[in-house]
Amino acid sequence: MNKISLNGVNTKKFISLLKRSSSMDNLIFITLNGSEFESTAYNKTKSALKAVYANLEKVCDCINNPFDGPVKIQFANANKLIQVLSLAGNENVSVVFDVEDNNYAKKVYVTNDEVNLTVACADKAAVDFLEIPEANKKSIFEDMTNLQYSISINDNEFKYLSNLFSLDKDSVRVFFNLADGEVYVSEIESTDENVRSEVNEIINESNYEAFQKYEKLYSKKLNLVELNNPKDLKNHLACYNKLYFDWIDNDKFYYVEFHSNKVKFISYNDEDVKTYVVLTPVRFA
Repeated sequence: MNKISLNGVNTKKFISLLKRSSSMDNLIFITLNGSEFESTAYNKTKSALKAVYANLEKVCDCINNPFDGPVKIQFANANKLIQVLSLAGNENVSVVFDVEDNNYAKKVYVTNDEVNLTVACADKAAVDFLEIPEANKKSIFEDMTNLQYSISINDNEFKYLSNLFSLDKDSVRVFFNLADGEVYVSEIESTDENVRSEVNEIINESNYEAFQKYEKLYSKKLNLVELNNPKDLKNHLACYNKLYFDWIDNDKFYYVEFHSNKVKFISYNDEDVKTYVVLTPVRFA
């Protein structure tokens, strides 16, 4: 059985990368190609997806990967590996992946001068149906066919947004709208079925003026670093599930693409880790 080994691992950085990469139910799908790390995670309906890209040379002193192509590493519960790494401390830590002939990891060994810890990877057959094909991933994360407009914001603006989202934890719908060169985020407080039906019609028509008449919990004009509006749109209105904004990490810079069929957040941190979070628009319900 071949092995991939990481020596001199900075466990704090590696744990941070794993936490960033795992889904809300702790599933994690990792692909290693040389020192390049890629992970994908998603909710059960695949209406919210997350991808993380990093170089493992940033989290260890030395990596030995004898494989020419990609190696898959899958965990049904990423917390087990995170707990094991926490127990290993941060001195002389090595992480070794046992890889089978099908290029899927079987086990992970975490060692230091005093302890040897083992974590089993998910069996390929058990989670294979959950994996997203490469062609689908490319479409989700890279396709620009339906791009409407894009913005960039800094970390302070994103933190402010996060605080707004926490004002009403029972509310799960948030609106983003472009109007005359400005971008606003807002939430509507209403359980009235007639209101919900009206708002859904307004969303379909991107009718910003009609949307304005509804009372909001808040409405915030975003402080933009940049706005890119290639179609010269006057108005664009969309609704998203606020719950999955928790997947967006506290990073330095955010680039946000609004497509007709999705919104995509791209962020970067100090370690040059690149993170995508893609959400599908939803109805106001």
